[in-house]
Amino acid sequence: MTAQPQTEAATQAGLGETTLNLIALGAAIGANAERAFRAHHARLTELGVSNDDMIEAVNMALRVKGDPHSQIMALAQTALVGEGGGCCGGACACEEAGGQKGDCGDDCDCK
Repeated sequence: MTAQPQTEAATQAGLGETTLNLIALGAAIGANAERAFRAHHARLTELGVSNDDMIEAVNMALRVKGDPHSQIMALAQTALVGEGGGCCGGACACEEAGGQKGDCGDDCDCK
């Protein structure tokens, strides 16, 4: 018995080549793997996948990747500045205007 290539086995399980490459494109974003991103982008283009569909996969990957970033930034905020310190350790325009801690805009004095 010989092993089947991953794409053939996955296709038999219901995942097509397009889906596999969209997953790989998102994984490349998550892993910061430029070569993998370029390779899967090229393959998806060959398969006729629209940029909008690829953008959707990338955006999903960014949402997944962003959760740990948000969590560690919240930890840093609490540990280094405290609960009431604002994004720069004091009162910020973002909080004074009713925004969330760290939700600074161009009008924030901490920039």
